[in-house]
Amino acid sequence: VQNKSDDSLPMTMAVIGVPGGLEPRIDKLKEMVKGGQIDFYEILGRRVALYWRFMAPNEKKTLLLDVLAAVPGTYTGPSSSTYLYYTNEHVWWVDGLKVEIID
Repeated sequence: VQNKSDDSLPMTMAVIGVPGGLEPRIDKLKEMVKGGQIDFYEILGRRVALYWRFMAPNEKKTLLLDVLAAVPGTYTGPSSSTYLYYTNEHVWWVDGLKVEIID
């Protein structure tokens, strides 16, 4: 997630689509909050919403989302997006992640 402007941004969020067969590691998300990488998170079905209270001018956030491969198969996740919390009419989308889990 990147703030490409010269101004600070208010509440910013990234909603990551998680392919079937994968489970987000809640313990790792809690560590990300404790370590200051994110301010808080929500699990929304097959999506993980990550929140930052603000982003500094030109700030870039790079994260690794830790998941557990639980069910073998080939899956495509829901699309992922990022936007300002209060202006969700301006959304940046990317296609869903594709994975193959081998038993």
